[in-house]
Amino acid sequence: MDAPFCDREKELADLVSYAKSNANVVLFSPRRYGKTSLTKRVQHNLKSHGTLTAYCDLFGVTSVEEIAGRIAKSIYAITQKNKGLFQKAINFITSFRPVLSPGPDGGISVSVQTAFKTDGIKILEETMSSLEKFVDDVNLDVHIAFDEFQEITEVPNSIGTEGILRQYIQKIQCSFFFIGSRRRILLDIFNDRKRPFFQSALNYELQPLPYNDLICFIISQFKKAEKRISEEKASRISQLISNHPYYMQKFCFFLYEEIDKEVTQKDIVAINQVVMESERIVFESILQGLTIKQITLLSALSIEPTAKVYSASYMSQYNLGSTGGIQQSLDCLSKKDLIEKNYETGVRTVVDPIFKNWLIKMSM
Repeated sequence: MDAPFCDREKELADLVSYAKSNANVVLFSPRRYGKTSLTKRVQHNLKSHGTLTAYCDLFGVTSVEEIAGRIAKSIYAITQKNKGLFQKAINFITSFRPVLSPGPDGGISVSVQTAFKTDGIKILEETMSSLEKFVDDVNLDVHIAFDEFQEITEVPNSIGTEGILRQYIQKIQCSFFFIGSRRRILLDIFNDRKRPFFQSALNYELQPLPYNDLICFIISQFKKAEKRISEEKASRISQLISNHPYYMQKFCFFLYEEIDKEVTQKDIVAINQVVMESERIVFESILQGLTIKQITLLSALSIEPTAKVYSASYMSQYNLGSTGGIQQSLDCLSKKDLIEKNYETGVRTVVDPIFKNWLIKMSM
Protein backbone atom coordinates (compact mmCIF):
# COMPACT_ATOMS: atom_id res chain seq x y z
CA MET A 1 0.00 0.00 0.00
CA ASP A 2 3.03 2.28 -0.08
CA ALA A 3 3.54 2.39 -3.88
CA PRO A 4 3.53 5.83 -5.52
CA PHE A 5 -0.06 6.97 -5.82
CA CYS A 6 -0.54 10.17 -7.80
CA ASP A 7 -2.98 12.69 -6.33
CA ARG A 8 -6.20 10.77 -5.47
CA GLU A 9 -6.03 12.08 -1.87
CA LYS A 10 -9.38 13.86 -2.23
CA GLU A 11 -11.05 10.80 -3.75
CA LEU A 12 -9.61 8.59 -1.00
CA ALA A 13 -10.88 10.96 1.70
CA ASP A 14 -14.31 11.26 0.06
CA LEU A 15 -14.82 7.54 -0.30
CA VAL A 16 -13.61 6.73 3.22
CA SER A 17 -16.05 9.33 4.54
CA TYR A 18 -18.95 7.84 2.55
CA ALA A 19 -18.10 4.35 3.75
CA LYS A 20 -17.94 5.44 7.39
CA SER A 21 -21.38 7.04 6.94
CA ASN A 22 -22.78 3.73 5.63
CA ALA A 23 -23.47 5.36 2.26
CA ASN A 24 -23.74 3.28 -0.89
CA VAL A 25 -21.58 4.53 -3.77
CA VAL A 26 -21.40 3.86 -7.52
CA LEU A 27 -17.71 4.32 -8.42
CA PHE A 28 -17.24 4.57 -12.17
CA SER A 29 -14.68 5.61 -14.78
CA PRO A 30 -13.16 4.29 -17.99
CA ARG A 31 -11.13 1.08 -17.81
CA ARG A 32 -7.84 1.12 -15.90
CA TYR A 33 -8.34 4.42 -14.15
CA GLY A 34 -7.41 2.83 -10.82
CA LYS A 35 -10.88 2.17 -9.39
CA THR A 36 -9.93 -1.20 -7.94
CA SER A 37 -6.64 -0.02 -6.42
CA LEU A 38 -8.40 3.05 -4.99
CA THR A 39 -11.15 0.86 -3.51
CA LYS A 40 -8.56 -1.40 -1.91
CA ARG A 41 -6.85 1.66 -0.43
CA VAL A 42 -10.21 2.75 0.96
CA GLN A 43 -10.71 -0.70 2.47
CA HIS A 44 -7.15 -0.73 3.83
CA ASN A 45 -7.89 2.58 5.58
CA LEU A 46 -11.21 1.29 6.94
CA LYS A 47 -9.66 -2.00 8.08
CA SER A 48 -7.01 -0.14 10.05
CA HIS A 49 -9.85 1.44 12.03
CA GLY A 50 -11.57 -1.87 12.78
CA THR A 51 -13.97 -2.18 9.83
CA LEU A 52 -14.58 -5.62 8.34
CA THR A 53 -14.02 -5.19 4.58
CA ALA A 54 -15.12 -7.61 1.85
CA TYR A 55 -14.17 -7.40 -1.82
CA CYS A 56 -16.33 -9.31 -4.31
CA ASP A 57 -15.25 -9.40 -7.96
CA LEU A 58 -18.18 -10.16 -10.26
CA PHE A 59 -16.26 -10.11 -13.52
CA GLY A 60 -17.37 -12.87 -15.86
CA VAL A 61 -20.28 -14.21 -13.78
CA THR A 62 -22.60 -16.35 -15.89
CA SER A 63 -25.42 -17.27 -13.49
CA VAL A 64 -27.35 -16.02 -10.48
CA GLU A 65 -25.96 -18.93 -8.45
CA GLU A 66 -22.42 -17.83 -9.31
CA ILE A 67 -23.17 -14.29 -8.08
CA ALA A 68 -24.39 -15.75 -4.77
CA GLY A 69 -21.32 -17.98 -4.55
CA ARG A 70 -18.92 -15.09 -5.04
CA ILE A 71 -20.69 -13.08 -2.34
CA ALA A 72 -20.43 -16.00 0.08
CA LYS A 73 -16.78 -16.56 -0.88
CA SER A 74 -15.91 -12.89 -0.21
CA ILE A 75 -17.25 -13.21 3.35
CA TYR A 76 -15.47 -16.51 4.03
CA ALA A 77 -12.25 -15.05 2.61
CA ILE A 78 -12.17 -12.11 5.05
CA THR A 79 -13.14 -14.14 8.11
CA GLN A 80 -11.10 -17.34 7.71
CA LYS A 81 -8.14 -15.97 9.68
CA ASN A 82 -10.38 -15.12 12.64
CA LYS A 83 -11.76 -18.29 14.21
CA GLY A 84 -14.72 -16.58 15.87
CA LEU A 85 -15.80 -14.61 12.81
CA PHE A 86 -15.24 -17.60 10.52
CA GLN A 87 -17.49 -19.76 12.66
CA LYS A 88 -20.16 -17.05 12.58
CA ALA A 89 -19.91 -16.91 8.80
CA ILE A 90 -20.34 -20.70 8.62
CA ASN A 91 -23.29 -20.56 11.01
CA PHE A 92 -25.10 -17.81 9.14
CA ILE A 93 -24.22 -18.39 5.48
CA THR A 94 -25.87 -21.76 5.01
CA SER A 95 -26.30 -21.67 1.22
CA PHE A 96 -22.59 -22.36 0.61
CA ARG A 97 -19.90 -24.30 2.47
CA PRO A 98 -16.33 -22.95 2.57
CA VAL A 99 -13.50 -25.05 1.15
CA LEU A 100 -10.00 -24.17 2.36
CA SER A 101 -6.92 -25.34 0.49
CA PRO A 102 -3.23 -24.34 0.21
CA GLY A 103 -2.78 -21.33 -2.06
CA PRO A 104 0.00 -20.87 -4.64
CA ASP A 105 1.59 -18.15 -2.46
CA GLY A 106 1.80 -20.43 0.59
CA GLY A 107 -1.36 -19.01 2.17
CA ILE A 108 -4.88 -20.38 2.32
CA SER A 109 -7.14 -20.30 -0.74
CA VAL A 110 -10.90 -20.08 -0.16
CA SER A 111 -13.58 -21.47 -2.46
CA VAL A 112 -17.20 -22.46 -1.89
CA GLN A 113 -19.52 -25.37 -2.61
CA THR A 114 -23.30 -25.17 -2.89
CA ALA A 115 -24.89 -26.54 0.28
CA PHE A 116 -28.21 -27.45 -1.36
CA LYS A 117 -29.72 -27.59 -4.84
CA THR A 118 -32.41 -25.13 -5.84
CA ASP A 119 -32.84 -22.39 -8.43
CA GLY A 120 -30.39 -19.48 -8.59
CA ILE A 121 -32.77 -16.78 -7.38
CA LYS A 122 -33.60 -18.76 -4.22
CA ILE A 123 -29.90 -19.35 -3.53
CA LEU A 124 -29.19 -15.64 -3.99
CA GLU A 125 -32.08 -14.71 -1.70
CA GLU A 126 -30.87 -17.16 0.95
CA THR A 127 -27.30 -15.83 0.65
CA MET A 128 -28.36 -12.18 0.98
CA SER A 129 -30.64 -13.01 3.92
CA SER A 130 -27.71 -14.81 5.56
CA LEU A 131 -25.45 -11.83 4.88
CA GLU A 132 -27.95 -9.51 6.56
CA LYS A 133 -27.97 -11.69 9.69
CA PHE A 134 -24.19 -12.00 9.69
CA VAL A 135 -23.67 -8.20 9.47
CA ASP A 136 -26.21 -7.66 12.26
CA ASP A 137 -24.43 -10.17 14.50
CA VAL A 138 -20.73 -9.32 14.10
CA ASN A 139 -21.00 -6.01 15.97
CA LEU A 140 -18.46 -4.39 13.62
CA ASP A 141 -18.64 -1.77 10.91
CA VAL A 142 -18.75 -3.59 7.55
CA HIS A 143 -17.86 -2.44 4.05
CA ILE A 144 -18.56 -4.52 0.93
CA ALA A 145 -17.24 -3.69 -2.55
CA PHE A 146 -18.76 -5.25 -5.67
CA ASP A 147 -16.26 -4.86 -8.51
CA GLU A 148 -17.52 -4.99 -12.13
CA PHE A 149 -21.05 -4.83 -10.76
CA GLN A 150 -22.54 -4.26 -14.23
CA GLU A 151 -21.78 -7.93 -15.00
CA ILE A 152 -25.00 -8.90 -13.18
CA THR A 153 -26.89 -7.65 -16.25
CA GLU A 154 -25.40 -10.52 -18.29
CA VAL A 155 -27.02 -13.37 -16.34
CA PRO A 156 -30.47 -14.84 -17.07
CA ASN A 157 -33.27 -13.05 -15.18
CA SER A 158 -31.00 -10.08 -14.53
CA ILE A 159 -33.84 -7.79 -13.43
CA GLY A 160 -34.96 -10.39 -10.90
CA THR A 161 -31.35 -10.58 -9.69
CA GLU A 162 -31.22 -6.79 -9.33
CA GLY A 163 -34.47 -6.92 -7.38
CA ILE A 164 -33.20 -9.46 -4.84
CA LEU A 165 -29.91 -7.64 -4.35
CA ARG A 166 -31.67 -4.29 -3.91
CA GLN A 167 -34.22 -5.75 -1.48
CA TYR A 168 -31.50 -6.85 0.93
CA ILE A 169 -28.87 -4.19 0.33
CA GLN A 170 -31.32 -1.47 1.42
CA LYS A 171 -31.76 -3.33 4.74
CA ILE A 172 -28.19 -4.43 5.49
CA GLN A 173 -26.50 -2.00 7.86
CA CYS A 174 -23.24 -1.41 6.06
CA SER A 175 -21.73 0.51 3.14
CA PHE A 176 -21.67 -0.97 -0.36
CA PHE A 177 -19.51 0.22 -3.25
CA PHE A 178 -20.61 -0.70 -6.78
CA ILE A 179 -17.64 -0.41 -9.14
CA GLY A 180 -17.53 -0.70 -12.91
CA SER A 181 -15.91 0.32 -16.18
CA ARG A 182 -18.79 -0.21 -18.61
CA ARG A 183 -20.22 3.08 -17.50
CA ARG A 184 -23.40 3.23 -19.54
CA ILE A 185 -24.56 -0.19 -18.37
CA LEU A 186 -23.55 0.43 -14.75
CA LEU A 187 -25.19 3.84 -14.56
CA ASP A 188 -28.38 2.57 -16.21
CA ILE A 189 -28.77 0.14 -13.28
CA PHE A 190 -28.89 3.06 -10.83
CA ASN A 191 -30.43 5.84 -12.94
CA ASP A 192 -33.24 4.10 -14.82
CA ARG A 193 -36.56 4.72 -13.05
CA LYS A 194 -37.79 1.26 -13.98
CA ARG A 195 -34.85 -0.57 -12.39
CA PRO A 196 -34.78 -1.81 -8.75
CA PHE A 197 -31.59 0.12 -7.87
CA PHE A 198 -32.94 3.48 -9.09
CA GLN A 199 -31.39 6.34 -7.04
CA SER A 200 -30.19 3.96 -4.32
CA ALA A 201 -26.53 5.07 -4.32
CA LEU A 202 -24.32 8.12 -4.79
CA ASN A 203 -22.72 8.45 -8.23
CA TYR A 204 -18.97 9.09 -7.91
CA GLU A 205 -16.95 9.50 -11.10
CA LEU A 206 -13.21 8.95 -10.98
CA GLN A 207 -11.74 11.69 -13.18
CA PRO A 208 -8.46 11.73 -15.14
CA LEU A 209 -5.44 12.75 -13.11
CA PRO A 210 -5.24 16.57 -12.74
CA TYR A 211 -2.74 17.97 -15.23
CA ASN A 212 -0.59 20.01 -12.82
CA ASP A 213 -0.43 17.22 -10.26
CA LEU A 214 0.48 14.69 -12.92
CA ILE A 215 3.33 16.83 -14.26
CA CYS A 216 4.76 17.38 -10.78
CA PHE A 217 4.41 13.68 -9.99
CA ILE A 218 6.27 12.59 -13.14
CA ILE A 219 9.11 15.06 -12.55
CA SER A 220 9.45 14.13 -8.88
CA GLN A 221 9.55 10.37 -9.54
CA PHE A 222 12.33 10.76 -12.12
CA LYS A 223 14.22 13.08 -9.77
CA LYS A 224 14.07 10.49 -6.98
CA ALA A 225 15.84 8.09 -9.34
CA GLU A 226 18.44 10.77 -10.16
CA LYS A 227 17.11 11.13 -13.68
CA ARG A 228 15.68 14.25 -15.29
CA ILE A 229 12.59 15.06 -17.30
CA SER A 230 11.70 18.65 -18.15
CA GLU A 231 8.25 20.12 -17.58
CA GLU A 232 7.85 20.36 -21.37
CA LYS A 233 8.57 16.65 -21.86
CA ALA A 234 6.30 15.66 -18.96
CA SER A 235 3.56 17.79 -20.54
CA ARG A 236 4.03 15.96 -23.83
CA ILE A 237 3.54 12.62 -22.11
CA SER A 238 0.41 13.98 -20.42
CA GLN A 239 -1.00 14.98 -23.82
CA LEU A 240 -0.22 11.59 -25.39
CA ILE A 241 -1.98 9.65 -22.62
CA SER A 242 -4.75 12.20 -21.89
CA ASN A 243 -3.82 12.12 -18.17
CA HIS A 244 -4.77 8.43 -18.02
CA PRO A 245 -3.53 6.88 -14.72
CA TYR A 246 -2.64 3.41 -16.04
CA TYR A 247 -0.88 4.68 -19.13
CA MET A 248 0.99 7.27 -17.09
CA GLN A 249 2.50 4.51 -14.99
CA LYS A 250 3.23 2.27 -17.96
CA PHE A 251 4.70 5.02 -20.14
CA CYS A 252 6.96 6.31 -17.38
CA PHE A 253 8.09 2.79 -16.43
CA PHE A 254 9.26 2.07 -19.97
CA LEU A 255 10.79 5.53 -20.25
CA TYR A 256 12.65 5.18 -16.95
CA GLU A 257 14.07 1.82 -18.05
CA GLU A 258 15.17 3.23 -21.42
CA ILE A 259 16.97 6.45 -20.55
CA ASP A 260 20.31 7.01 -18.87
CA LYS A 261 20.05 10.51 -17.39
CA GLU A 262 17.68 12.86 -19.24
CA VAL A 263 14.52 12.34 -21.28
CA THR A 264 14.58 13.59 -24.87
CA GLN A 265 11.80 14.07 -27.40
CA LYS A 266 13.21 11.12 -29.34
CA ASP A 267 12.80 8.95 -26.23
CA ILE A 268 9.14 9.95 -25.89
CA VAL A 269 8.39 9.13 -29.53
CA ALA A 270 10.08 5.74 -29.17
CA ILE A 271 8.31 4.87 -25.92
CA ASN A 272 4.94 5.86 -27.37
CA GLN A 273 5.47 3.13 -29.97
CA VAL A 274 6.58 0.69 -27.28
CA VAL A 275 3.44 1.34 -25.22
CA MET A 276 1.17 0.89 -28.25
CA GLU A 277 2.89 -2.36 -29.15
CA SER A 278 2.59 -3.62 -25.57
CA GLU A 279 -1.18 -3.19 -25.81
CA ARG A 280 -1.54 -4.57 -29.35
CA ILE A 281 -2.89 -7.99 -28.31
CA VAL A 282 -5.54 -6.33 -26.12
CA PHE A 283 -6.56 -3.98 -28.92
CA GLU A 284 -6.70 -6.75 -31.52
CA SER A 285 -8.90 -8.77 -29.14
CA ILE A 286 -11.29 -5.82 -28.85
CA LEU A 287 -11.56 -5.53 -32.63
CA GLN A 288 -12.24 -9.27 -32.95
CA GLY A 289 -15.43 -8.73 -30.97
CA LEU A 290 -16.69 -6.01 -33.33
CA THR A 291 -18.30 -5.98 -36.78
CA ILE A 292 -16.65 -4.33 -39.78
CA LYS A 293 -19.10 -1.42 -39.55
CA GLN A 294 -18.30 -0.89 -35.87
CA ILE A 295 -14.55 -0.98 -36.54
CA THR A 296 -14.97 1.49 -39.41
CA LEU A 297 -16.86 3.93 -37.18
CA LEU A 298 -14.40 3.47 -34.31
CA SER A 299 -11.48 4.22 -36.64
CA ALA A 300 -13.25 7.31 -38.00
CA LEU A 301 -13.82 8.69 -34.50
CA SER A 302 -10.19 8.05 -33.58
CA ILE A 303 -9.03 10.11 -36.56
CA GLU A 304 -11.71 12.78 -36.34
CA PRO A 305 -13.88 13.04 -33.21
CA THR A 306 -17.13 14.73 -34.14
CA ALA A 307 -20.59 15.80 -33.07
CA LYS A 308 -21.80 15.41 -36.65
CA VAL A 309 -21.40 11.71 -37.21
CA TYR A 310 -24.61 11.68 -39.29
CA SER A 311 -23.52 14.46 -41.62
CA ALA A 312 -23.37 13.44 -45.26
CA SER A 313 -19.77 14.61 -45.62
CA TYR A 314 -18.56 12.65 -42.56
CA MET A 315 -20.46 9.51 -43.56
CA SER A 316 -19.08 9.73 -47.09
CA GLN A 317 -15.49 10.52 -46.06
CA TYR A 318 -15.25 7.49 -43.79
CA ASN A 319 -17.58 5.16 -45.73
CA LEU A 320 -19.90 4.67 -42.76
CA GLY A 321 -22.95 3.39 -44.62
CA SER A 322 -26.55 4.07 -43.56
CA THR A 323 -27.74 6.14 -40.62
CA GLY A 324 -29.43 3.07 -39.17
CA GLY A 325 -26.17 1.14 -39.25
CA ILE A 326 -24.33 4.04 -37.64
CA GLN A 327 -26.90 4.20 -34.83
CA GLN A 328 -26.51 0.48 -34.10
CA SER A 329 -22.73 0.81 -34.12
CA LEU A 330 -22.81 3.85 -31.81
CA ASP A 331 -25.04 1.98 -29.37
CA CYS A 332 -22.77 -1.08 -29.32
CA LEU A 333 -19.53 0.92 -28.99
CA SER A 334 -21.05 3.00 -26.21
CA LYS A 335 -22.23 -0.06 -24.26
CA LYS A 336 -18.74 -1.53 -24.55
CA ASP A 337 -17.39 1.80 -23.27
CA LEU A 338 -15.16 2.18 -26.32
CA ILE A 339 -16.57 5.60 -27.21
CA GLU A 340 -18.15 8.39 -25.18
CA LYS A 341 -20.15 11.52 -25.90
CA ASN A 342 -19.42 14.94 -24.43
CA TYR A 343 -22.92 16.10 -23.58
CA GLU A 344 -21.93 19.77 -23.63
CA THR A 345 -20.43 19.73 -27.13
CA GLY A 346 -22.00 16.56 -28.53
CA VAL A 347 -18.57 15.38 -29.71
CA ARG A 348 -18.04 11.62 -29.72
CA THR A 349 -14.51 10.36 -29.03
CA VAL A 350 -12.63 7.12 -28.43
CA VAL A 351 -12.30 6.59 -24.67
CA ASP A 352 -8.88 4.92 -24.46
CA PRO A 353 -6.14 7.37 -25.60
CA ILE A 354 -3.56 4.71 -26.54
CA PHE A 355 -6.20 2.66 -28.34
CA LYS A 356 -7.09 5.83 -30.26
CA ASN A 357 -3.42 6.39 -31.20
CA TRP A 358 -3.10 2.76 -32.25
CA LEU A 359 -6.23 2.94 -34.42
CA ILE A 360 -4.87 6.07 -36.12
CA LYS A 361 -1.58 4.29 -36.77
CA MET A 362 -3.39 1.26 -38.18
CA SER A 363 -5.43 3.50 -40.50
CA MET A 364 -2.36 5.03 -42.12
